[in-house]
Amino acid sequence: MNDSSKAKRAAIGACIALFANMGMNSTFTIFLPSFMATWPEAGVATIALAATFGCAMAFIWSTFLVGPMLKKTAPRTLFFVCAILSVGYCLIHYFSSAVWMLIVAGLLGGSTLGLGTHAMGVAAVSPYFASYGKKTPTVIAVVLASAALGAAAFSFIPGALIPSMGWRNVYLVMGVVIVICNLVAVALIPKIEIPKTSGEVAAAAAAASPAEEVPGLTLSQALKTGAFWLVFIGILFLTIMYQGLCTYMVTYLTTCGMSQSVASSMQGIMQLFGIVFILLGGALVNKIGIKGLIIFTGVPLAVGCLLYAYVFPGSVTVLMAIICSVLCVTGGVITNICPTITPILFGNKNLNQINPIFSGGAFWGGAALSSQVVGRVITGTGSFANGFTVAAVIGVVGMVALFLALAASPMKKLGK
Repeated sequence: MNDSSKAKRAAIGACIALFANMGMNSTFTIFLPSFMATWPEAGVATIALAATFGCAMAFIWSTFLVGPMLKKTAPRTLFFVCAILSVGYCLIHYFSSAVWMLIVAGLLGGSTLGLGTHAMGVAAVSPYFASYGKKTPTVIAVVLASAALGAAAFSFIPGALIPSMGWRNVYLVMGVVIVICNLVAVALIPKIEIPKTSGEVAAAAAAASPAEEVPGLTLSQALKTGAFWLVFIGILFLTIMYQGLCTYMVTYLTTCGMSQSVASSMQGIMQLFGIVFILLGGALVNKIGIKGLIIFTGVPLAVGCLLYAYVFPGSVTVLMAIICSVLCVTGGVITNICPTITPILFGNKNLNQINPIFSGGAFWGGAALSSQVVGRVITGTGSFANGFTVAAVIGVVGMVALFLALAASPMKKLGK
C-alpha cells in the first residue's frame, strides 16, 4: 500500500470515527426533554450534570491524557477503546433508573469524546501530512467537519425516532451504529509504528532537528505569558456561549410548544449548516485574518442567542427558529480558532503541546461549565431568556479576551 492510499484511508477512517463519536455525545440535548419527563423531580440543571461531568471528562482526556497516550498508542487502537466505551454508555442509559446513572453514563461518554474527537482525528491523519501537501488544511477541515456532520445527523434521527421507539430503545440503536463506525475506522486507518523513546533515538532526533531551529515558545514559556491565559479564557467563554445555547435550545423550543422531533430538527439544522461554516472558516482565515475569524465566529452567535431570548418568544414559528439557528452555526468555527491562533502567538516549537490545551482544555472545559452556568441562571430566574442573555454576554467577553491576547502576542516581542 503506497503512502497516498494510506493517507486517504487514514482521512476516511478519522472522518467515520469523528462522525460517530461526536454524534453520540451531541444527543444529550435531544434526550433532555425525555429525561425531564422521566425524572420531573430532579430539575433541569441537576439532570444537566450528566453533560457537565461528561464534558469535564473530555476536558481531562483531551488536555492531559490523549497526548501522552499517542506517544505509545496508535490512534486506531484508541478508536477501538471508544467502541468499548460506547457500549457501556448506551447500555447504562437503557437501564438507567435514576439521574445518577445518567451522570455515570456521561463520564463514559466524555471519555469517548476526549479519546475520539478533534485532536484524535487530527492525530490519525498527521503522519500523512506530506502526502496531503498543500491540501493539508483542507483535509483537517474536512475531518473536523465530519464531527459536525455527526452532530447534525444524530440530532435529526434520534429526535425523529424517540416518539415511536422510546428514548431507551433509541440508545440501543445508537450504540450499535457507534460501535460499527469505530470498528470500521480501526480497519481503515493504517498501522503506524509508534516511535521508540530510547535515549539514543531521542538524541538522534534532537541532533537531526534541534529545537532551537524552530521559532516559538516552549510550553513552559507559553504558560508564563498573559496571552496564553487570555486565549484559554477566550475559547472557554466562547464555548460557554455556544454550548450553553445548544444544551437548552431543544428544551426551550418544546416549552414554547414545538414537538420534540421538530425542536430536535432545529438543532440538526444548526449543526448541518455549521459544517459549511467550519469549512468556510478554514478557507476564509487567509483572507480575513485571525481577528476577522474571531468576529466571524462570535458576533452572529451572540446575535442568535439574543434573538432566541427576546424575539423568538413573540413570534413562535419554525421560520424564526431556523433564522436563529442559522445565525448560531458560526459557533462551530471555535474549533478553527485554536489551531489558527496558537502558531500566531506562540510559534511552532511546541505547537502539539500547546494547541491541545486550548482545543481540549478550553473547549471541553467551556462545554462542561456551560450546562451549569446557563442552567443555574435558567433555574434560578425561571427564564430561558435570562440564560441565553448571560451566555451571549460571556461570549462577547471571550472575544475581547482573544483580541487582548493578540495585542500581547509573545511572538511580536520575540521579533518573529
